[in-house]
Amino acid sequence: MKIQELCDIIERRKDELFILLSDLVKINSESIGSVGNEEECAGYIYKLCKEMNLETDLFSPLDVNDFEHHPDYIPGRNLENRYNVVARYQGVVNEDELMLMAHTDTVKTGDVSSWDLDPFSGEIRDGKIFGRGATDDKYGIATALFVMKVLKDYGFVPKKNLLFAAYSDEEYGGSHGALSTVLKYPAKRIVNMDTSGGKITHCASGGQEIKFKFHTKDVTDSAEKAAKAISTVIETINSEFGKKRKNELMSNRFYKGTAIPETSLRYMGVKAGNSGADLGCGEVHFVFYTDKTKDEIWSELDALKTVLEEKLDKIGIKADGFEGATRFFHYAFCEPDSEDIALMVEASKETSGIEPPVCGSCLSDMSVISKYGSNRTFSFGVGRGFAEIGGAHQPNEFIECDRLLYFAKTIGAYVLKVLNS
Repeated sequence: MKIQELCDIIERRKDELFILLSDLVKINSESIGSVGNEEECAGYIYKLCKEMNLETDLFSPLDVNDFEHHPDYIPGRNLENRYNVVARYQGVVNEDELMLMAHTDTVKTGDVSSWDLDPFSGEIRDGKIFGRGATDDKYGIATALFVMKVLKDYGFVPKKNLLFAAYSDEEYGGSHGALSTVLKYPAKRIVNMDTSGGKITHCASGGQEIKFKFHTKDVTDSAEKAAKAISTVIETINSEFGKKRKNELMSNRFYKGTAIPETSLRYMGVKAGNSGADLGCGEVHFVFYTDKTKDEIWSELDALKTVLEEKLDKIGIKADGFEGATRFFHYAFCEPDSEDIALMVEASKETSGIEPPVCGSCLSDMSVISKYGSNRTFSFGVGRGFAEIGGAHQPNEFIECDRLLYFAKTIGAYVLKVLNS
């Protein structure tokens, strides 16, 4: 099959793609912190893959042999009903050459009154598809399913196997779905379809969300003392830890000259007291990006705790210490001029005349996918960004139909470039 022929078919059948994404959005698959709700959506995807006569597996991360003893397993997350789906499109040679991945879980809808329509309507209107997950990340699932269906319908037989994975537990720093998928189904090269703006991201920063907790030495009837300690904690973290993160990324060849070093330490929230209870307790919650290892970072945090203990002791505060609020994301990359990325750039240019930018990203599941799946992993996607109206995690989330159509053509062309006999 030729690329132009495939693109013409995709253009003619584009409404199938739009309706498929709409149907996926209608299925609530919210992740509520450590508890997921992916079962119904995974079952629907499994059914579609079976209808295409693909070899299909529905499994929990806990079904993977010895998963709970893996070094990147995090206890305390509900995984029993958080199913992954992996489908194998059989090739002439039975080798798993390429995997396309996207995640089924979404963040919470939040305050429904801030939405102009039902978050699970999947409404298609004014050239857009609306609903929670439309741009993060069900468009990736819809694209892969649609492309495989078109290829199947026209008798395409790849030279080696094409894998598709719809995985669970991505939001809120989970990554167990991605990790268990690549452990069970290692592939030679992997495209994670979960990034925004038509970018190809070849590098995932390391990092983690962290909470620093403390409390007053004496019983108190006011949160004022804990509140005053917050500025001391932030100033110390900035000077002793934040500057190191900025400097290291400014020296990193993939992040030098980008906006990432300036945002390498961000605060997610601060708290003194707890709505009238625990008035002596305080907390500072932050996220950082790094190219250092987990051991190196936590060695720094241990030393930083000692510094904070000395400063806080002088103002009557006891330092409880640092704790991880998410998993630790490992720094991982493939070279930006690799053959795999060059083929995706070619696919985009041939189908649409667009040359996608190749850049680094922040915390993502690319971390565990690269480390435990394939070092030939990169991410490519057309979701709307976190800071865009209707973007990822925002009310009135949507994706443009034109953007989705471009993505389907590019992914289809990439599959042909890699797997055409």
